[in-house]
Amino acid sequence: MKKTTLNKIHRGHKAKMVDYFGWEMPISYAGILEEHKAVREKAAIFDVSHMGIIEVYGPESKQFLQHLTVNDIGQLQYFHSQYSMMLDNEGNILDDMIITRLKEKYRIVVNCSNFQKIKAWMEQVDKETNFDIWLKIRDELSIVALQGPDSHNIIEKIIKHDERIPRFSARYDHVGDHVICISHTGYTGSDGYEIFVGNDFVEEFWNMCIQQGAVPAGLGSRDTLRIEAGLPLYGNEISPSTTPYDIGYGWIVKLSKNNEFKGKQFLSNVQSKTNKMYGVVIDEKAIPRTGCIINGVGKITSGTYSPTLKKSIAIFMADREINAGETVNVMIRDKEYKGIITKLPFIKKSS
Repeated sequence: MKKTTLNKIHRGHKAKMVDYFGWEMPISYAGILEEHKAVREKAAIFDVSHMGIIEVYGPESKQFLQHLTVNDIGQLQYFHSQYSMMLDNEGNILDDMIITRLKEKYRIVVNCSNFQKIKAWMEQVDKETNFDIWLKIRDELSIVALQGPDSHNIIEKIIKHDERIPRFSARYDHVGDHVICISHTGYTGSDGYEIFVGNDFVEEFWNMCIQQGAVPAGLGSRDTLRIEAGLPLYGNEISPSTTPYDIGYGWIVKLSKNNEFKGKQFLSNVQSKTNKMYGVVIDEKAIPRTGCIINGVGKITSGTYSPTLKKSIAIFMADREINAGETVNVMIRDKEYKGIITKLPFIKKSS
């Protein structure tokens, strides 16, 4: 099983460890509810170094990524980030990702479950085309996510100056002799940063954040947080058979950009561009899980207890036209529970 550089710290602090797509990762430290609350009210820090980092260099890197992704890389300014997806020739979603344009390259962060697939796809397309580019895998970097309303104050104390980074932007900074890259992004619905740190410095940086008040957190609370925020996850809401339109992310598809891109023909011919991704809230004491059926409506893709709302919530894909406020019956362990359909997110994102 693969281990991140922070693995010894996780084990040393008695984190509960699990196998996450071949990586030994912490699911929780003190407990999912406590870590969830820390993100919503103060700040918590996550090890997300299992995510894959692929960088694209070369004079035609922009053209290469225009050819590969559905969003318009041409609109991406230096040190800004963009949410996008890669599709194959048949229009199947290979992964969703964050792409950041740095001064000399584009940095792509992909899901660990899809890293090898995306790496192979990019190498294949590179061989098939004549773009003057080269790829680099950044295994020597770790990623930590510092999330919560206090995250800015913690970063400010560590880098020793106050200069706000706009949302979906990034910046290089120094901590002593070490260079870090701070990205104002996250996957929790709370304000925060994802920070790229050299493996030789990440343990010290992690401890600095803890000393400044960040609570160590695991992937369990990261999942409950992203469900509250209504954020899709590959393998749950996103799959090869879904389209960006199905999950309400048609805004990332730029059919009008001048470049032909992988999956464009398929997306151009999609008949239904209606959002099918909704939420359901259950007041009763039953937690819906992936695969639970909402009778006559659809199937749940992600479910949890919401520590913020103190209710059970779930994201689902609708099989028919529905309306927010509609009452439905949710099957949980062969028993029916009443639920109310709602638009996503369940909670308002903070920034």
